Amino acid sequence: MWAATGLAIASVIACGDLDLNGDVTLSTDQLLVLPSQAGAPAVPLASFSVPNPDIVVRRLEHLDPFNTLYMEIRFPEGSLASLNGQPLTATDTVTITIEPRAGGYGMTVSPRGVAFASGATPSVTFAFARYGDLSVANGSQYATPVAYAAALALWFEVTPGRWRRVSGSGPVPTDAVASPLPEPGTYVIAAPR
Repeated sequence: MWAATGLAIASVIACGDLDLNGDVTLSTDQLLVLPSQAGAPAVPLASFSVPNPDIVVRRLEHLDPFNTLYMEIRFPEGSLASLNGQPLTATDTVTITIEPRAGGYGMTVSPRGVAFASGATPSVTFAFARYGDLSVANGSQYATPVAYAAALALWFEVTPGRWRRVSGSGPVPTDAVASPLPEPGTYVIAAPR
């Protein structure tokens, strides 16, 4: 088992490029992005205020009769450092927009010009128990859908079509992926193909 895991990791490293920070990046076609099941209810875009002196928690839910959780994002107190290069104070507020990934699990966070405080990084949890389509792993390196789910993490698009795994992200119980949110941009829930 460990030999197979080692080969999988070596394969990922061999297929990826190194960016200037020394982190492995993969192309979109090297990732197995988690899709939604066919017919899964949509998840609407959300825009909301994040006041720096407050803790802000927002849930994005599928438009179904059960309000099934798609993702929850948390902004701790003091999480906003700057906007478009201008420092923000402890009392400033920024409007954040979350655009869920159509047909799958991921999001785009904006405005791109906001910087998060390193000591108060936002976090996100994606829940895919009801609508995640783990069958996408059939015929892949993952022997079972459970193995694929165990390999899922949050990936950040560093340049168009190139992705880096977010440090500290990974699966949590009840078919979910949790992660810190280091910066605005585009993210997907995926595992190396």
